[in-house]
Amino acid sequence: MRRPAALLLALIVPAVLGAQRRTNAVSPGMSRAKVVAALGAPTTERTVGEFAYLFYANSCGKRCGMNDLVVLEHDSVVDAIFRSSIRHYTGTSSSPMAISEKDAAERGGAKKSSGGSRSGTTRMTPPLKPNDATPSIPTHPPTIAPAPSKTPAKP
Repeated sequence: MRRPAALLLALIVPAVLGAQRRTNAVSPGMSRAKVVAALGAPTTERTVGEFAYLFYANSCGKRCGMNDLVVLEHDSVVDAIFRSSIRHYTGTSSSPMAISEKDAAERGGAKKSSGGSRSGTTRMTPPLKPNDATPSIPTHPPTIAPAPSKTPAKP
């Protein structure tokens, strides 16, 4: 009697899980309903004119600097920016490819070269004259006459 129940569970559970599984892929032209079916309900949604912006929380948080984003125009996907590795956009995203922290540090000049100076950066020189040598607050402000009184004069 246990075998038929176990066999039934073995057949039903994968079918139910398969039906609940999302594709996690978004393609250009998809409607909002299809995006929600593929990715689930967005964390946040904003609408500006004919554009709708669907934001999805991702696991990289502060490191990525943004949530995953799907952009729709007139209920049709026109762009998507995914930093999460579990979501995919089959079109061409307007966002440049993400780079590693190491590449970002090297491009930004944060990594020191063997000469001791920062590579890829331009050293700024201070101004010849300090910016605060001449204050913008006038030393002799103009005087303004008081506003006339609105109370009627006594006869």
